[in-house]
Amino acid sequence: MPTFHDPLADAAEASEALRGLAHASRVFDDPADTYQVFGELISGVRSLRQVLDQLASTHLNARDRAFDDDGNPAAGATSALAAADELHQADTLLDQAYDRLDAAFSHSGRIAWHPESVVDRDFQRERLAARLGGDPAITTVNAETLALTVWPDAPVGEHQRYAYRITDTTTDQTVEGRDLFTGAGTPVDPDHALRDLSTYLSAAGETRQYALDHPGTRPEHEGLFPTWVAEAACTNTDTLTELAEHGPARPGEGAASQRWINVVFLQGDEADRVLDTIDRDGTDAAIEHLKSWDYGDETTDAALENGYVYDGQPPAGAMERTATADMYALTYNHTLGHVGLYRQLDAPPDPALLEDPRVPANTRTRPSPRAQQMPPAYEGREARRVALGADRDWYATPSGNSAGSERGLSL
Repeated sequence: MPTFHDPLADAAEASEALRGLAHASRVFDDPADTYQVFGELISGVRSLRQVLDQLASTHLNARDRAFDDDGNPAAGATSALAAADELHQADTLLDQAYDRLDAAFSHSGRIAWHPESVVDRDFQRERLAARLGGDPAITTVNAETLALTVWPDAPVGEHQRYAYRITDTTTDQTVEGRDLFTGAGTPVDPDHALRDLSTYLSAAGETRQYALDHPGTRPEHEGLFPTWVAEAACTNTDTLTELAEHGPARPGEGAASQRWINVVFLQGDEADRVLDTIDRDGTDAAIEHLKSWDYGDETTDAALENGYVYDGQPPAGAMERTATADMYALTYNHTLGHVGLYRQLDAPPDPALLEDPRVPANTRTRPSPRAQQMPPAYEGREARRVALGADRDWYATPSGNSAGSERGLSL
């Protein structure tokens, strides 16, 4: 509660309230509620304008008490005047922000929001099941003392939304939310949602630990979850980090979890042609086409030599789409214009793929292991671009045809 007399305490509470509002306003169940929030924000901006003006006045009126670290009163007074001037400049900009906010408030007041259509949850579940080829069951994993549960919720635009529940199994405390979103166009994947939720919890745990190690500080992500969640995440950091990086373990996984190798990664014109195939004939046709880049043991050796081996699942960014067929996994991104094909490490390709009937046997060649195409490397959620040269045109079809003899791709 505001004190109305202690500027330090009230400033801290205002900061906390704004952080809470930033978190709570990510989702509005009723868009009509935005009108009331507008009104409160306008009042807040008006008060903030007054605070800035009073801060400037204090610097001006008390400048005779200002010194620098060496005790120089002239330097101290100069800094006080400069601070007051910057605060007055901020006042001017805040006046402009107030005018814009007031205009938006007026436009919003002209909207008559209609009630949201009643959602037939059974129908929605059936439609989601049809998209997934099965029942979209609730997914739950344990991270030591925390039980994490996610399930697909109604999409918001191009973003798939997930609901989640976090339970402390030692105290039975529970918190739920519906503000977990994937990247635009990302298919329904509860495991991906669990990794994202684990990432946020790891950040909350690290923030809590930092606050404990540095009393009096206010870390950036403080307040992301209730305090009891942050404390539980702090004690389960290693498990949450493992879950965030590798996703939930499935029955039979662990030491013998599946490993994948990169077969080929294309971008530019070659990728565009494959993306056109996906749009026209589907992902199975694209996988069938890209399988012709798989040279069996030589592809495997090249991947092992260059480190293009991935545990659990092939690498995929936030905007990647994925598809699987037999031993292969396809990743593709229409926005960035690239495609990649991966094969299970312990699953050799069909021997028929190693012999191309279009090329005479005595003229067939195999790519050098060092010509292995570099797959995308991911740092956080964004693709890292890395250049790679090759001894041969690894981007030509198995017949050796290519649009250019010295062409190479870069990420």
